[in-house]
Amino acid sequence: MKKTFKIGEYVVGGIIEVVANKNTITINFRDMYSDNKTIVETETFAINNPSINRQMENFLTINGTSYYADKVIDHINSKVDMPSPNGMFGW
Repeated sequence: MKKTFKIGEYVVGGIIEVVANKNTITINFRDMYSDNKTIVETETFAINNPSINRQMENFLTINGTSYYADKVIDHINSKVDMPSPNGMFGW
């Protein structure tokens, strides 16, 4: 799965790109003003990690806003089988 969110000045670079495969989810922040949409920030998360949602939310919020972090994570959760968090809050 590959999905691009063109958000603008509310996130680093303006574009969030999510690339998911069987084992990992990679989130890239791309520069919307460069000719080749270069990657400004990137991080890869292991799908089998029980705290993946919290880690993705932290990364997205640091480089954008909590509103867009929720939108991106909701989309990821609708497309990818994620593990159940351990404990009440997944910590």
